[in-house]
Amino acid sequence: MTNIIVVGTYDTKAKPLKTLERALVAAGEMPVTIDTGIFSTDVDVTYSGSDVAKAAGVNLRDLSSQGRAKSVSIMAEGAANILGELVSNGSVGAVVMIGGSNASSVFTHLVPKVPLGIPKLLMATTVSGDVRTLVNGADTILFYPIVDVDGDNSILRAMIKRLADTAAAVKSDGPINLVTQERRVALSMYGVTTPCVQLVERQLRLIGVEPLVFHANGAGGATIERFARQYLINAIADLTLAELSNEVVGGAYPAGRDRMTAASCTGIPQVIAPGSIDMVAFGPGHAMPEKFKDHLTCAHNDLVTLVRTTPNECYQIGKKLAERIGAPKADTVVCVPLGGTSMMDKPGEVFYNPEAVRAFHDGLKDFASSEIQIETSPKNINDPDFAARIFSHLVMFLEMKSTGQMTQQLNSRE
Repeated sequence: MTNIIVVGTYDTKAKPLKTLERALVAAGEMPVTIDTGIFSTDVDVTYSGSDVAKAAGVNLRDLSSQGRAKSVSIMAEGAANILGELVSNGSVGAVVMIGGSNASSVFTHLVPKVPLGIPKLLMATTVSGDVRTLVNGADTILFYPIVDVDGDNSILRAMIKRLADTAAAVKSDGPINLVTQERRVALSMYGVTTPCVQLVERQLRLIGVEPLVFHANGAGGATIERFARQYLINAIADLTLAELSNEVVGGAYPAGRDRMTAASCTGIPQVIAPGSIDMVAFGPGHAMPEKFKDHLTCAHNDLVTLVRTTPNECYQIGKKLAERIGAPKADTVVCVPLGGTSMMDKPGEVFYNPEAVRAFHDGLKDFASSEIQIETSPKNINDPDFAARIFSHLVMFLEMKSTGQMTQQLNSRE
């Protein structure tokens, strides 16, 4: 039997947390509670603040001298350690938190401890802002509480009931079992690289391989990296490097400094194409940094403005890609479509600039290790011939990996 785990600071948020507990009980659940508050309380919880501090290797009484930020971090570590043990015991069906920025900070420490398939729910005022660090490539459910999470009022009670009902409805019996014999390939996609990705995706399905497509919006790329480090995929087709472009040039949607590193470290084969390096993304036009005022821009929709990268910037993106890949432990091929890297980067379209994709190629080649295979094609990334080339590399990778696994199995039997 699994339980819903409630984590929160019972020293400052006892009323709303107890409201949440009662709502969960009314929904038929018996929550397990973890107190991450740094001050001792008489509130009845499963794991007290002293228990949490002890799980982090400290005494709760000593935290008052550590400062607020350090204390929150320590209690987050302790709660994560306790949660990790509960997950290992198979007793976690969902994790729920409510609060403000401190609760959100603790939440980011807890999420990595909870496998895919076990819901992570957060109701916090921070949900009104950039939530990528809260999602962090995981199956999270976020609620905005409308009012601050404090005390007791009709709006907060209604929102907490909605949170509790949702947690009870989505509670799982355990994580999704992705460690099976089924072959999987992770693919990265943007709207402007969709034709290429969908062509590869269809071909993979025809040979019995499950494609997992991730939106290259920051969170999607972070998830690819996580899946690779957990060996949940057999190969990667990174066909959209928009997150790397945003990081190098200063766009709004990077995926973190470990983007494009996991496959090289874990020995997962990968084929890479510089999809969407012709652009970085921002919110509405007025939010664009001043340094891009001389760049070519295009409104993608009312919420997203695209900025054309320059040849020099594309050179730097190529260099950064080479540095991130390093010396990979498995086959790694970078296919460069000289005919353009997106729907908007082809003859007659607004971002077409052959010099820029050439500059990317040069930056990659100048800094790539000898273990990286670099190919060029005269086609645009969305051309069927280019997609066929990507697919052929994936088939070779998967066949080699399957043969290697079979050999390993035979050797283990001898």
